[in-house]
Parts: sequence; C-alpha cells; structure tokens
Amino acid sequence: MAGVALITLGFRHSPATKTGAARAPNSDTRQLATEAAVRTAAVTWVTGQVGRDIIIACDPVICSDLAQHGFPASNLNTLQPTAPDPYGSELVIATAGVRSQFGSKLADVYAPQVIASFGAGADKIDVRLIAPRGPAAFDAALRADLQASKSSGAQLLRNTKIQTSATARVQLAAGQVDSRLLTTIAFMAGQQPLDIVDFGSIAPGASPSVPLRFADLADFDQAAHLPGPAYQHALVTLAREAEPPYLPLYVGLVRLATGQTVVRIEFAAPSPAGLSS
Repeated sequence: MAGVALITLGFRHSPATKTGAARAPNSDTRQLATEAAVRTAAVTWVTGQVGRDIIIACDPVICSDLAQHGFPASNLNTLQPTAPDPYGSELVIATAGVRSQFGSKLADVYAPQVIASFGAGADKIDVRLIAPRGPAAFDAALRADLQASKSSGAQLLRNTKIQTSATARVQLAAGQVDSRLLTTIAFMAGQQPLDIVDFGSIAPGASPSVPLRFADLADFDQAAHLPGPAYQHALVTLAREAEPPYLPLYVGLVRLATGQTVVRIEFAAPSPAGLSS
C-alpha cells in the first residue's frame, strides 16, 4: 500500500510527460500565429506603400499573398529555389527562406538597404532595395543623392514663401527628404505660400539612409489670403497636377497626434535614385 501511495504521489507531482505533450501544440500554434502576423504586416505595408510599377522578388507564399491583396501579379518575381540572385527586380522581400537561399550576399551584395522591416529573429521579414550595379555603385549613388538633397533643401530654406518648423528645418538641412517631395514643394511654393510642419515616412525598421517620403503642410496660411477650406483645396489640387514620377501616392487631410490637421503629401516607396542630381 505504501508503495502504491508513493507511486501515486510521484505521478501527481511529475506531470512532465503529459504537460510536454500538451504544450507542444500550443507552442506550434503560437509560432504559426506569429509568422502569419509578421507576414500580414509585411504584405499590408507593401500593398499600401510600394508603387504599383515596382517589380518585387519574393518567395511563393509572399508573392501569392501580395497578388491576393491587389498588387499586380505581373510585377511579382517568384523566386525559385534555383535562382542565383534576385536581380531583375527592384525590391526583394527577405523572409527566412530567402535569407537562407542567398546567405550573407543578400545584405552585403544584392540588396544592402532595408526600407521596412517586420518581426524579429527567424520570423523577421525585411523589404530590401536591390542594388542592380553592386554595393559600391549603390553607396556612391546614395552619397550623390544625399548631397543633392542637402543642396535642394538649402534652397527651400531660403525661399521666402516657405515657412518651416524647427523639425522640418533640420530634416531639410540634413538632406533627409525624398527628392520628389523637394521638387513638389518648390513647385507648390511658386503658386501658394507654404508652412511645413514636418517630414516623415511610414517605414518601420528602415535604414537611416532611407529618405522621408511625406510632408505635412499646415492647413491654413494667412499669407495665402484664402479661407481654410479654399487653401486646403488649392494645395491638394496643386499636388495632384503632377505627372510621374512626381505624382503622389496620397494627398489629403490628416490629423496628427498633437491634434493639428495638416495636408499630407506622400510618395510611394522606394525613393528613386538620381532625381535630385
């Protein structure tokens, strides 16, 4: 009887086998849910932020998801296991499988710049800009664009029809602003006075060198001598008059976290190289 009691107590206090069996499905379920959430975040960002004329290299699952969410299937380059590199595309969606396929060359040679990133560890998905002529030429183009953007930003700062916040002044002087925005703002300032609140990007986890793709403009400017709604309409109309590559992805009113309403002009990713110069 004593032996039976000890055996019974032993089972009550040593549930490792049963618990381990019960935990495995829960752990697998959580892992699958995490992978799906990261993939959904990446696909949502690409379909909402990337230009429809951009060619994207991706694994079969991501390419299928993008097509189902409305991205043009003709611009999706499904990477086969035998593909030696992602060249021929402008962006590559770096899932775990794609990173394994191309190894260290993916970041060091083929696609050195991350324009958005989602998740962490093995589940991480990066959206990378491909360097078609190699990393050295890519870095040289980045440096040239940075200098050209600094020069254009300095010209805007001297424009008497453009008012800027302290944040916007720093961003312009540092050459952080997308060249399409710089050109668009210069054109608009020739028609209406502008008050730049800030610049920014919807690009989580992006490399520091990635340009800022949207501008927030104050929705009222006394120097325009127009009532608020008429001034807002004038800004939106001016921004929409442009032709590619200066046609914005989005133009409209946005309420900031501060409560201020602004006219946002946003361009699609990725920022094109060479326009400033």
